[in-house]
Amino acid sequence: MGNIPAAPETQYDTKAGLRARWLVVAAWAPELRHLRAGLAGLPSSVRKRVVLETVGVGLVEAAAGSARLVGMHTPDAVLLVGTAGCYPRHRNAFTIGSAAICRRMRLLPPVLGSQHGFVPGIVPTLAKSSTALVRGLRKATALPVADVACPLAITASKKAATAAAELSGCALENLEAFSVARAAAAAGVPFAAILGIANYVGPAAHAEWKKHGDAAATAACEAVLDFFRAA
Repeated sequence: MGNIPAAPETQYDTKAGLRARWLVVAAWAPELRHLRAGLAGLPSSVRKRVVLETVGVGLVEAAAGSARLVGMHTPDAVLLVGTAGCYPRHRNAFTIGSAAICRRMRLLPPVLGSQHGFVPGIVPTLAKSSTALVRGLRKATALPVADVACPLAITASKKAATAAAELSGCALENLEAFSVARAAAAAGVPFAAILGIANYVGPAAHAEWKKHGDAAATAACEAVLDFFRAA
């Protein structure tokens, strides 16, 4: 109960290219701006197979929005673009303004310890991107892969950032990736995500995100465009 299997790999074949129908989503519209502009310059055979939508910000809104949109558009694959924070212990591997492909998404439980709260064992806490889709994205973009922790709220202290990284084993933090991945898996649709690094998780994260968020989202969108161009 509560365990939705990963989407079948056979539903996405990298050789199919843009014969597939793509649903590309972001939490909010500004994160799709560069992708929308870039698609306008691609052939109509590409544009007609790509739908851009927003799912909403945060775990709950993204889950509801993704489920609705997957049911509405019945895509062959789902891609999430957006921004992420990098945990300080991984700052040498992921620089602000770069982008990464999500490999695994972990629901981040409370970082204060089990005495303050816990996630029941029956609740799914791990989602995985399609191996075939990640392979295709890496071939087209040469981006690194990363595991992403998905909390209910943005981690805003140095102590909590250290605890979150240790608890999750992830390098990045994003609010929506887990929810979108679960919605795609529930519908049997392959999923992957490309996230731009906008900040380092901690006290200065929000100020860094405001400064670098647009550039980070652009990096993620440009990677998706590279993938479509290659396909």
